Amino acid sequence: MQGFVIRTGIFGVAALILAACSGAGSGDPAPLENPAVYQNQQGPYRSENVQVVLQPTERTEIKAVMQQDQVLMYQWVSSAPVYVDFHGHDPDDDSYWYRYREQEQGMNSFGSLVAPVSGEHGWYYRNDTDAEIVIDLRVSGYFEQVRDLGIFANPETEPEADTGA
Repeated sequence: MQGFVIRTGIFGVAALILAACSGAGSGDPAPLENPAVYQNQQGPYRSENVQVVLQPTERTEIKAVMQQDQVLMYQWVSSAPVYVDFHGHDPDDDSYWYRYREQEQGMNSFGSLVAPVSGEHGWYYRNDTDAEIVIDLRVSGYFEQVRDLGIFANPETEPEADTGA
């Protein structure tokens, strides 16, 4: 009798699995509340590493060029505390921008971004210390390119604008 029960149990489980896989008893799939959770991309997943060396008072920006709703995962680690502003904007319209995160003295950050607009999304780093800082940034996901805008001149040594006076 026990052998019969085991066989019936196995056949019963098999029948349930077959019914679930064949869609028996299920209707049409439920629509997604947010269709952006699934993304079919035109190109492959990408990864890039950028190392930035900032001397005292130097600044830079590193930006990923992304289309709206594309996904980016990132991590950066600094050798010393650094000011960082993670933000995004449309490069053709600088009348507005999005601040994702600001750190006065950050040493690292790990996260992801779903681009709210097509444009440039990235990090402004500023060395407010008296020592060299090395920042290692890794980005992965779907983006067109990573732009390293280079080292910006120290604002104290930048030539003042000619006022024409």
